[in-house]
Amino acid sequence: MAEKAKILNTGYIREQNTSEIMRCVRKYGPISRAEIGDKTSISRSTVTRVVNHLIAEGLLEECDVLETIRGRHPVNVDIRSDALFAFGVNISKNHLSIVLTDLKTKILDKTRISIKSLSSSEELICFIENEILRMIGERGLDRGRILGIGIGAPGLVDSENGVINDFALGGKMLGIPLKRELEKRLELKVSLDNNCNTWLFGESWSGYAVDQPDTLFVLSSEGVGCGILRHGEICRELNHRAAGLGHISVNMHGERCRCGNRGCVETYCSTDMIERKAEELLEVYRRNGIPGPQLEGPLTYREVARLVDEGDGLFVPILTEAACAMGCGLVSLINLYSPKLVILSGTLFDASNFYCKTVLREVRGRLSAGVLLPEFRRRNVSDPLFEIGAATTILHELF
Repeated sequence: MAEKAKILNTGYIREQNTSEIMRCVRKYGPISRAEIGDKTSISRSTVTRVVNHLIAEGLLEECDVLETIRGRHPVNVDIRSDALFAFGVNISKNHLSIVLTDLKTKILDKTRISIKSLSSSEELICFIENEILRMIGERGLDRGRILGIGIGAPGLVDSENGVINDFALGGKMLGIPLKRELEKRLELKVSLDNNCNTWLFGESWSGYAVDQPDTLFVLSSEGVGCGILRHGEICRELNHRAAGLGHISVNMHGERCRCGNRGCVETYCSTDMIERKAEELLEVYRRNGIPGPQLEGPLTYREVARLVDEGDGLFVPILTEAACAMGCGLVSLINLYSPKLVILSGTLFDASNFYCKTVLREVRGRLSAGVLLPEFRRRNVSDPLFEIGAATTILHELF
């Protein structure tokens, strides 16, 4: 009978010096023991003791070995990438993406499936359960080496209790006990948060927000959301949901939002709203016998963005209004939190350079006197950092 695989004793990581050393190796590795001591101010004897223990546990490994006249002399240590694994799940309104990562967040497996036809919370839970079981089976993973599953979900999320209170604010699925059900079915630890928070976590782990403790992450897609990193910590409201950029009211007499308020940012710049307004405008043209633009396909937000970026003026007012609403909402958050960095992401930012440039112009024009203009960066939604961000909510317990 084959010997049972060793299950790592990760409890040792929770010792403060150990966690600090692991963080140092993750950030700077491969790195020597002496350099670890210099960067952490931990005594060299302690570094040697802890590093040797972590090597014995299989979490670190010696590398970059030099051959000298006195024999083999190891000079550096690094994270052992295959020591542990984690799953990262990114849920959007219409799609579900899952990745399997190693301890260095290298993606070993991934899948993306449509959930447009999703009709119940049981279906959502089963989708995630089945795909993770498939990956475990196909990879032959030892469950003792799987740290857990990190999940980012849209809508109102209770991260403390692991419940999606309202899936994407649609009212279609309420009170989804995702953490409890998946932990029961898969017997793995599950961490659940709003997807803007998990994406921001990924940015702070290995993206634009590394060493930038005051950052806003902005999402403009089917919905509008924002994650706030302040003094290195994710900000959450008392009810454990993500910052509500999409539901900041920018027009007290505006259209009624699905959240119940009027004139919310999301009523102007969600991709669904842009498509609806574009279709209404084209219908007016049709009724009056006015030729419309030459479409290359269905009238989606991507087609609207293409026409505007190519110089067609018909839909410019729609995208301009959307960008102004986003800019107004962003200015409110910048005035409140004074971030040094703002990361712009989402399918609408990806599709439209005009939208992005207009948002930035609006922010610069409206920002309060004396408030420092933050740096702006763009993150494409196809970047796997989003799924990796969900996985890092599990991995960070080691670091």
